[in-house]
Amino acid sequence: MNTSNCGVCGEPADSVHFGAHSCRACAAFFRRRVVSGKLNPKCRCAGRCETHNQLLRRLCPSCRYEKCVHIGMKTCAVMSRVVPKSELETSPWREKSLLEQIKVAYGKLVNARNEVFKKKTRVPKRANYIAFNETVSIDIVLMKQHLSEFFQSITSVTEEQKAILGANFLVPYALVDGAYRSQDSELFLMVNGDYFDRRDMDSFYQDSGDNDRKTAENLKTLMAPYFALNYQMLRKHVKEVHLDESEFLFICALIFWDFGILNQTEECIRICKQMRSRIFEEFTNYEKLKTPSADYSMRVGEIVMILQGVQKAVFLIEESRDVFLAYGLCDKSNILSEMSVAK
Repeated sequence: MNTSNCGVCGEPADSVHFGAHSCRACAAFFRRRVVSGKLNPKCRCAGRCETHNQLLRRLCPSCRYEKCVHIGMKTCAVMSRVVPKSELETSPWREKSLLEQIKVAYGKLVNARNEVFKKKTRVPKRANYIAFNETVSIDIVLMKQHLSEFFQSITSVTEEQKAILGANFLVPYALVDGAYRSQDSELFLMVNGDYFDRRDMDSFYQDSGDNDRKTAENLKTLMAPYFALNYQMLRKHVKEVHLDESEFLFICALIFWDFGILNQTEECIRICKQMRSRIFEEFTNYEKLKTPSADYSMRVGEIVMILQGVQKAVFLIEESRDVFLAYGLCDKSNILSEMSVAK
């Protein structure tokens, strides 16, 4: 089937709707049928009606609906947006939407972090760069296991391409994750509950044993501008927009399904664009329900704009990587080293 055409009527398809490539008209038809409960309208042509153009697709709702189901449209993808949550949870036939699947994977990451870092009993404290490095090194493993590998598992590309997407994902995800976690505070909140203040680099760049104060002073001089720029490029924007969990995970999905990556195949690019289209549709509907007015499009736009800040922050950290490595800010398991593997 030509994925550039609607699988129902053959007209140009603009996107993936409810799990299948279709035009907006057939997607709207399918949605109306599902929401109204009229899933089996009477067919007057023994189920053999033609639907291959704009005129014929309107003649028999039954055959048109059956064609929607045949090409892969899912009623659950519609119902997950219109049925109350309590009803959805008791529906045995319900399949999770893509955004909900990502939420489950992210929840596992959060639980793993809570367990590994013993956050329930841990008393938060001010951290220096050495503690930050150790925490991030541990968290990289958790990010891979519970989020990156999940995204890879639902992306229909070769194992080699999955590895490329996974490597490309880690650094921008970590940057957005830190900004999201800290959006209600002027402090940078680490995954283990500890924190540091970008406005107090003296405390951050200080060896806990005070073994080499000169090195700490050099680090502060070199890296303080990085944290200031990172705040301006990304954290400040995230703080102003103030993401909820679904909005944060939408950004994460767009980061994973990136395209134009070094050594990425044309097939992988096609799949990534398809997955981006699907998550974009789900997210747009989420914002429509959350903000039932024309303002939802503005909200979607300002959230997507965060991606520009992410890209700028990635470029900034690339420029800073050699400084981090040269001064021992990270070892081979740190996220900055991971970035060199991804490129």
